[in-house]
Amino acid sequence: MNDQIEPQDPEESKSGAEQTPTPTAVPPQGKKKAERPSQRPDVSYTPVSNGMDYLVSVFQHLTEGEKPPGARALKYTVLHLQAATEVLLKARLSQEHFSLIFADPAQATYDAWQKGDFKSCGTLEAFDRLRGIARLPLDVNERKRIKELGESRNALQHYGLTHNAYAIESRAARVLEFLITFIHQHLIPGLDNWEATRVENSMDSFRLQLKGIETLVKQRMNNLRTELATVADVTVKCPDCEMWAMVADGREEGPACLFCHQVWADEPQSAAANYAWIVLGLDRHSAIHDGGDPPVTACPDCGRWALVTEAVTVKSQPDIAPLCFGCGTVFENLIDCEGGCGTVLDIAPDGESIPMCSHCIEIRYARF
Repeated sequence: MNDQIEPQDPEESKSGAEQTPTPTAVPPQGKKKAERPSQRPDVSYTPVSNGMDYLVSVFQHLTEGEKPPGARALKYTVLHLQAATEVLLKARLSQEHFSLIFADPAQATYDAWQKGDFKSCGTLEAFDRLRGIARLPLDVNERKRIKELGESRNALQHYGLTHNAYAIESRAARVLEFLITFIHQHLIPGLDNWEATRVENSMDSFRLQLKGIETLVKQRMNNLRTELATVADVTVKCPDCEMWAMVADGREEGPACLFCHQVWADEPQSAAANYAWIVLGLDRHSAIHDGGDPPVTACPDCGRWALVTEAVTVKSQPDIAPLCFGCGTVFENLIDCEGGCGTVLDIAPDGESIPMCSHCIEIRYARF
């Protein structure tokens, strides 16, 4: 039996009989499908817009949400403020010449810079190159603040950090103040018109928000004004928050900052060393190496190694007032022992006292 498939009658088709679907045309092999346009924009930031975006985040964490900012907000304040500082300093450095943002400028190539395929210099190196090569008038005190900020960021990122919230907030305000001035004076003038306009528009908002942060800091200091007035002769700038609120009056719990509540419990020596190094920029090794006296020495009254001979107090500023962070004594007649032992003495200039310590007197006059 020869089975054949009869052609389908058009009329039968119209009557509702089942039809065989027309096969879909198969695209020729080797041809690519037409790509649909992406629904998401590319991630695109210039170095300057990247730095400004970090600043937006900083101000959001400091001024939005709970008041005062909580631990998480302050954590991201530190992380993003350090990132903004690094990016914006390097953006200005690249205006001088792109090779300066390379860790080793001698190895710089334009191609590597365009691709971003290189190791860049650190934040402090960028700061130093801006001062030394670009000859920008940047204050070395700002370098200290940026260094401290970087150390806090590294601790948070790699090890964890426990630090006083008030100190973080006041430090952040100072670095922000530096950055806003830096952007206005040194970065914007070298930008293209379109980018300069965008940055300046953001700056207006930043200035207003910074005023709010600084106002909170000032209000807190105003609240402490009466209490601090009674201890002005033994109050110095705090190495943690940089406010003139660190009191070293010989209190039992140790030196303490009334602003950020940092307490050097039973550690006046550590408080004195921190103050001398962070606030005054003095350290024992450098002082002795340069032929000077150590910044912290033994106190003639209490004997503890906590006397800062070049301390500046609220009452004495801008003059020095040698202050012991252990017993809270302010000295007026300090002299070095003439026996050459390095001991500091508190002897009135009356001409009657021997300008030597008891040990040196014993050695010198033992033969008599």
